[in-house]
Parts: sequence; C-alpha cells; structure tokens
Amino acid sequence: MSRRAPLSYHVSFNAQNSPMGAFMSFTCGNFGTRGGIGLQIGQPGDQEIFIGYKDGDRHSDATLKCLPFYVGAVNRAADAFLVEQAGPAEQNVKPDAEPFKAGEFERSYGWCTDEWRAGGLTFTIYSPFGPIPDPAKDSEQQMRKGLLPAVVARLTLDNTRGTTTKTAMFALNHARPGTRILEDNLGTGRLGFAFRREAGGAAELFDFTSNEKGTKAPIDPFVFMRWSASDGVREKYNPVHLLGSCPGFGFEVPPGKKYGLVIALGSFLEGFQTNGLDGRYLYTRYYKGLADVLKTALDRAADLKAQAEALDQKLDSARLSDDQRFIIAHATHSYYGSTQLLEVEGQPLWVVNEGEYCMMNTLDLAVDHVFWELDHNPWLVKNLLDAFVQRYSYTDEVKVYKADAAMAAHTAQIDPSQAPPPPDEAQLNRPYDRKPGGLSFCHDMGAHNNFSPKGHSSYELANLTGCFSYMTQEQLCNWILVAACYVAKTRDIKWLKDNQHVIEACLESMVNRSGDVGFAQYDSTKCAGGQEITTYDSLDHSLAQTRNNVYIAVKSWASYRALALLFRDLGTKANQRRSEELAIKVAGVVAGQAVDGVLPAIFEKGNPGYNSRILPAVEGCAYPLYFVKTGWVTGTLDEVFGTPSEKRMYDALKEHTRKLLLDAERRNSFADGGIKLSSTSNNSWMSKISIFMHVTRKVFHLDQDPAVAQIFRAADAAHVKWQTEGSSYWACCDQIVSGEGKASRYYPRIITSALWMD
Repeated sequence: MSRRAPLSYHVSFNAQNSPMGAFMSFTCGNFGTRGGIGLQIGQPGDQEIFIGYKDGDRHSDATLKCLPFYVGAVNRAADAFLVEQAGPAEQNVKPDAEPFKAGEFERSYGWCTDEWRAGGLTFTIYSPFGPIPDPAKDSEQQMRKGLLPAVVARLTLDNTRGTTTKTAMFALNHARPGTRILEDNLGTGRLGFAFRREAGGAAELFDFTSNEKGTKAPIDPFVFMRWSASDGVREKYNPVHLLGSCPGFGFEVPPGKKYGLVIALGSFLEGFQTNGLDGRYLYTRYYKGLADVLKTALDRAADLKAQAEALDQKLDSARLSDDQRFIIAHATHSYYGSTQLLEVEGQPLWVVNEGEYCMMNTLDLAVDHVFWELDHNPWLVKNLLDAFVQRYSYTDEVKVYKADAAMAAHTAQIDPSQAPPPPDEAQLNRPYDRKPGGLSFCHDMGAHNNFSPKGHSSYELANLTGCFSYMTQEQLCNWILVAACYVAKTRDIKWLKDNQHVIEACLESMVNRSGDVGFAQYDSTKCAGGQEITTYDSLDHSLAQTRNNVYIAVKSWASYRALALLFRDLGTKANQRRSEELAIKVAGVVAGQAVDGVLPAIFEKGNPGYNSRILPAVEGCAYPLYFVKTGWVTGTLDEVFGTPSEKRMYDALKEHTRKLLLDAERRNSFADGGIKLSSTSNNSWMSKISIFMHVTRKVFHLDQDPAVAQIFRAADAAHVKWQTEGSSYWACCDQIVSGEGKASRYYPRIITSALWMD
C-alpha cells in the first residue's frame, strides 16, 4: 500500500483504536498526557506510552528518543520501596526519554489506521471493523474472528543506511500496580506482558529489509519490566523486576537492516461485568483467556492490517474533502471504542455506551447511530429494539395544564440564551388534569455497567425542566424511527408482525400526546411538576422544551410517515390512513408557523425560545430520505412531500435553512466558521451538525448554491479544529462550546458523519 500523505492539521490529538464490542480502546496521540489501554471507561487509559529508539545496542547509555505520549517526569515508583536506602542505580535513573521535536515527526490518519513517522521509526495502529457475526447463525470460527478483543500495531526501525546498531522499544508505564510478564505460551519467539488478568500486549519480531510482508527475524525481541522505559531497555542483569510498573518490548537492529515488531494489544474480562442484569462479554464464550486473545491477534495480524488498509482506501476514494474524510475517520475510531457485546441469560445484548457518561444504549443516540449500524449489523438493531420493548418501556399518562396563560407570562422574561431555570414552587404545584398517555421508552438502559431497574433509565428524574428530566415524547419517536429504518433495510416482516401490537400502541401514544395539532402538546406525568425535554438537554430554551418545539414537530411528522409505512406492510389500512392524515396535519401546522421565511424554535409567542433560530428543525427529514434510499418507499423524495401541506412544509424548511445559513448577521455561525445549531446558544453538537449538513445537501440540495457550499467548506475546516485542537485529549468530542470540547467527550454519536458517504 502506498504511504498516506501526512496530516496538515495540528497532530497532537488523541484517537481511540478499538476492536468491536469489547468496550476497550488503545488511545494515544495527545502530547504530554497518559493514554494506552482503557477498559470500560469513558476516557483515555492511565499509562504513559513510550515508543522510540536510541543509538547503540540495548545496553548503551544513549538517550531514548520517543514520540511524546508521556507526561515526561521520571516515574519514581521505586522510591516507595527504597526511601533513603536507594542505591545509585535507582537514584540516578536517566530521564525516560527525550521527545521528538516539532518537525522531526509526522502523522497520517485513516479510517482504520493511525501512523506516526520519525526518522527511520514508524509506528502504525490497525483497527479494522466489519460485520459482527450473529451467534444464532454463525460458526465458532466466525465468532472468534468477529469478536477478537484486540487491535494490532507495527513498530519498525529502518537502519538500512546506518553504520551502527540501533535499538527500538515499545512500553506502557502504568499508573496502577499490577503489571506482570505473560508467561503463557504465545508461540515461538513471541513475548508478552499483562496488567493483571485484564489486558496486555504481545509481540513478534520480523525482518522487513527486503519486502513489506517481512520474514521471521533471525533474532528475538526482548521483554523488560522496570520503573522506567529507559532503565528497562538498558538493564543488563535484571531487566524484569516484578515490582516494576513499566513493561515493554525492545529489539536491536543491525546496520543495513529494517526490523519491526508486530504488536497485539488486547483485553479479556472474564465473569460477570454488569449489575442489574448479569452480563459477561460474549467473546468469553469463544476465547479461553488473555493469552488466547493475544496469540490469535498475532496470528491474524497480516489479515487485520490488510482489512484496515482496504477500508482506508475505501474512505480515501469517497468523493469528499480531506476535512470530511478526517471527521468520518475520527468518528469511527471513537464509535467502536464505546461498543459492548454482552451475553445475558445466554443471549447476546448489544450496548453502545455514551462516551464519557457511559450511559448504556441511550435511545436518542441509537436513533442517530441507526444508519451506520444498519449498514453493518442489522441484527444488532433488532436486538436493541427488542431489549427496549421487553425491559425499558413504560406506560404513562399526560398532564393537561390549567392556567396556561399565567405560566406563559412567568417565562416570557427569561433570556432565551440561558438554560431553563429549575422549577419554582409555582411550576411544581401547577395544577393539571390527567388523561391517557401510552407507551414510551426509557432514555437509556443504565450507566457504567449498571443496568437500571425495569422501566427506568439512569438519566430521567421528576420535577425538573432542564437536564435530567424525562424525554418521553422524543424517545417514543426514536423507537418508531429505529424500527422503521430496521424494516426499511431488512424487510423483516416476521419481526414486524411479531411486534404489531407495539406499533399500534406507539400510534395511540403519539395521538394521545398530540392534542389538536398532531404533535407534543402535553408533558408526561412522569415529570411530576417538571416538563419534558429533548435530546438537546444542555441547550437553551430553543431546544430544551418538547412541547410545541419545531424540531420535535418535524420529528413527529417523520414518525407518522414511518408508522404509515409500517402499517402498510402489516396490511392494516385504517391505521395507515390515520398515520398519513396525522403526518399531513403536522406538516400543515409547521408550514404555517413561518415568519418572514424563518420558523420559530418554539411555537409559543410568549416563550423565550420563540425568537431562537435553530438548524435542527430539518433533522427529521433524514428518515424519509433513508426510506427512499433503501427502496422502502418507491419513487422519489419529492413524492414523500407530495401532499399540499407537506410540500408547503418542505418549502418552509428549505427556506428556513437557506435564510439561517446565509444570514448577514451570521447568527448560526461561530467566528471560526463552524456551524451553530441555535442562534442563542454557543453549545453546538458535531453529530447533529453532521445530520443537518446531510439533509441540507441531500434533501434540499442547498449546497448547489456556491455561497452555501463555501459556508460548508469553511465549517468543515473549523470542525476539524474543534476535534484536533479544541478536544485534543478527549479524542472525538460531540458538544463543542465556542470551539472547545466541553461535554459529550470520547463520544460515539459523531458516526452520523458517515452519512456523507452516500
């Protein structure tokens, strides 16, 4: 494979390199911080990473030159044992490394690779992805291949022009005690180290002097474990000390040669790992332990490398800009780092953890992930839908408030750029009547490997008007849309018929929440004295409130269109017509709200969000676009918006989007050119921007206007900086506040950017 051009961006940023379904990442790339192998956490690992070389053989006193993936201070772990009795060998430990300086190294970054080059040193990580096999259908061999909880890397040192020996090394200096040398049989010439029974690395040395494929090297690598990488490499008599915190591998390269380590980095978490539901990793059914994982990864290293490079080429050949390719690649690395395939009561259970928050299967993320997951693993989408029905659904009532006018006056003076205030006594005690609500779904299934009780999420609480309140209406829409996308992709009519009662209950629940206008007029009684919110929970009034929200209105329209198609396939014509009529009604209401070509964020003139201008108004249009793309809807997208009301809504949304993008005051753009989802909030989300840009291009075709195309090019460049500079430690970050990653860090949802490849 030809060498990829180096990044022209700021290169000091972390990337996750992860297998599928193991909730494990090998994270590196941010200068001067820790990373390494992280297990079941929403942040980088706790190891300093030493990757470098020195002149001379392993015992020489030359200083290691390393990539700058470590804090930089000498690890003084030995002092805890030696105190005043420390001998000269321990008191005079040389600095672990001298970092390569700016200009001495470069980085290239692909869909499944991350490569660093410094002089003759090259370090490349390979993390390919693909379909995840289904244990109900696939063989044990296929399951072992698909669920291997490891990534591979290659560290080469080119000394073909040298005249003396050089020594290269790879080491992880752990912040916690528990490192050991792996004594299991990994194969001839292979070495390994581990952190307890949980994770570790193994390596094998090859001669790459003559060709890229390589042959077994005539010498073996060496393993060490001391308190520092430099001490471990050069120590002649005791390279392994069982009290050491920094295990690693090294190898000498004679002049005229190019040698390289193939490295496996993997995990094995045995036994139950979750509470509430007893879940173990499904891969433990197919692997015996950590040594089996690492040995298999080394055995398959060439194949994994080839898969990663083929996927890199696929992204490279997409008709996208370099900025767009980078965002997709970075998002994919991060998405798989959050994935977890468990076995619960003998059956698989798919979990995507919500980045730094580690909430499990957040439904308002799942509805955005669905496009990616259906392209790769439709059976896991069905798994998710069934789990929500069986355990994470509930039935509620809704509140019909009394004295609405008084509450409108109470909120009218609030600054729309501020988050909704906590409810006061008047709000908490606001009288209401109850009426039937219906079926809905929890926000999530739990957090930090703790499954929530049945019918409850980890997130939602009563008596709130902002973050942590209930999202009953939106989660109902989300389940409907995920179900419709699943049927659109798979045509799984058996599943649809098995769940006909659920689909019918969803329609009744939508109707009961909708009042006379067809969408979101009432809050769930689950909120008690509070109010429902949307997935944009940390934004201001423009997107926090569910009732009469333009974003929810268009999403409700898409949900009715989805229900109509589901009932069409079920052959229940009355419910199909009812759903179609409701879609038309909602579209008419939305179209009628436009003022001078702009739709208010909240359809309540006394509400602080009325004057906010939001781009997510169009987000719901992504779903009928998908239905057309999959052929579930025959004909064109224009025909989806074929009724007079829906054509008027289409025109209103298109004009709304055009006006906001081309606004002379740039109220929906940041100073750096990045997209600002709400004119009254500096909090913008990369995953939602990606959907917005996709809809703008593919539904409204506004990028055909050179002015809009230029705005998007500038936005793409700004969004890259948000990731590489504003969020450099946190890998892929979703919530960006004025260019800096402030929340939703280490996040999977930016996989929505892969929609751009359509």
